[in-house]
Amino acid sequence: MQDRHSSHLSSKAKNLNLILLLFFCVFVLRLWNLQIIKGEYFLDRSENNRRRKIYIPPPRGLIHDRNGAVLVKNRPSFYVELVKEDAENIHGTIQLLSELTGRSVDELKKRLKSSGKVKTGSQGIPIILDADFEELIKVKANQYRLRGIRIGALPVRYYLNEDLAAHILGYIREINAAQLLSPKFAGYRRSDLVGQYGVEAKLEDYLQGKRGEKGIIVNAKGSWVREEYYKQEKPGHKLFLTIDLKTQIAAEKALANRTGVVIALDPNTGGILALVSKPSFSPNLFARELSESQWNNLILSPEKPLTNRGVQGIYPPGSLFKVITAVAGLEEGIISNAEKINCPGYYSIGKSRRFKCHKEGGHGLVNMTEAIEKSCNVYFYTLGQRLGIDRIHRYASMFGFGEETGFDLMKEARGLVPSREWKKKAYSKPEDKRWYPGETPSVSIGQGALSVTPLQMVKAIAAFANGGFLVKPKIVNSIETSLGVKLKDETSVALESLPINQSSINEVVNGMYNVVNSEAGTGRRARIHPKYGYLVGKTGTAQKKSLNLEKKGERLAWFTGFAPKDNPQIVALALVESGEGGGFDSAPIVKEVVEAFLGRFDSPHDLVEKD
Repeated sequence: MQDRHSSHLSSKAKNLNLILLLFFCVFVLRLWNLQIIKGEYFLDRSENNRRRKIYIPPPRGLIHDRNGAVLVKNRPSFYVELVKEDAENIHGTIQLLSELTGRSVDELKKRLKSSGKVKTGSQGIPIILDADFEELIKVKANQYRLRGIRIGALPVRYYLNEDLAAHILGYIREINAAQLLSPKFAGYRRSDLVGQYGVEAKLEDYLQGKRGEKGIIVNAKGSWVREEYYKQEKPGHKLFLTIDLKTQIAAEKALANRTGVVIALDPNTGGILALVSKPSFSPNLFARELSESQWNNLILSPEKPLTNRGVQGIYPPGSLFKVITAVAGLEEGIISNAEKINCPGYYSIGKSRRFKCHKEGGHGLVNMTEAIEKSCNVYFYTLGQRLGIDRIHRYASMFGFGEETGFDLMKEARGLVPSREWKKKAYSKPEDKRWYPGETPSVSIGQGALSVTPLQMVKAIAAFANGGFLVKPKIVNSIETSLGVKLKDETSVALESLPINQSSINEVVNGMYNVVNSEAGTGRRARIHPKYGYLVGKTGTAQKKSLNLEKKGERLAWFTGFAPKDNPQIVALALVESGEGGGFDSAPIVKEVVEAFLGRFDSPHDLVEKD
């Protein structure tokens, strides 16, 4: 009996030992899993509870004009962000923040949701950008009630002259989802501000700078205890543009609130001295938090303020194109300045088709110089018919029309130079594929199917100014580090020589001289002060849809010219949409721009702020 009892106790002990052994094995395996398998994970979690890495955004590089005047700099901006990891009650925190700042709960939650499914860890999500002083005071005073909320600062863009050169400078905005996935933006983080348009976008790699980093120790509540380390941020590089501030300001003031374009260019280097496109926008608008309605007003506006009309707008050039028709006739040997053509006020093709001259009674007998001076349509109708559309196409293409100019700041429009081959490809019906003689006169005076960009026209006129060379328009002069070390120098120029005789160029320029400087010239209002020499140019009045000069609202008023005549330093162009005429609206604009540039050293350059 005793043996049986002892045996029973022994069996119980064995079972107990087995259970203890089993528990011990489970404990050891669990310990192994926690300390060995997942040790690094939990170490990281525990370290993250007391160590925090805070990224410090760098100031973007400053943007200057050609003389060192600051066009774009940075200003401090404060923001309020939420660290999800430290927030005990996110909804309650958002509610309290809304009550303190007056911002709606929906607005704050929308910013929070914009982080998507991205793991932010101890990195905060900005929910109030560009916070004002009152908001900051209230948040700071209630910091103890706002678990997970912290205040930060970053440098944001400040454009010194509001909308000055907006279509060149561009703007910056928060990086978008598509950009975050692009290899081009590798290393960027959500909420980073990046260039989205113009120079800001094109030279993002130079302007961005390198972010700094700060390691801090926090307590269990996420409150700052001490700083552990600090890595200094590096500012972006300095950018020096070809823009001349004084000339740009003059161009902006001269165009005023009219819809149109003003471009000034150095004919010897291709450097853009000024570029205005109106309507415009303020880049400073994007430096703040842009509301949905503000953004929609910009992108849906029928006036298209974000479109750079100088580069992306296509227009019939009107009588400006007559200089191309003229040089083609001289080069092909089918006209000379000695030959006179009679202008009775119209040009006939067959018995039924008549093309009018802008002077109803006609100009009488005129040679090329007089035809350019008075902008006689009949002379160029006649010359265009002698040339034929394909030769007009060849010379227009030679001067760069129908192609991009090489200005790589943004996507360019190409415009159109018609030809027989183009019409065959463009139309499907056999009767539409044929080029008819009655279509050529319109093209020869810059109408019909012909369309150009203002920048293409400036590039072509620059070739008359510099003796027959095509220049590539550019906007950057040089790039330097914040310490002044030059990284890139764009001042060297590649010129493409045109196969045009200098004598042909001279004949056309003589006519352009009379346009401005003779009493019969159509561009008399462009005359500059004698101390600057002589300005030579060409007027143009084109129609958007038809040749009906009486239909108001469709007129495009053009003028382009260069100065001084004997040593050209600037080519300028003005286009006013819905204007009266090139000589009336645009010639005075070019006069002001040219005088501003040539007279820039008349008085101290007091318009500049230098760093």
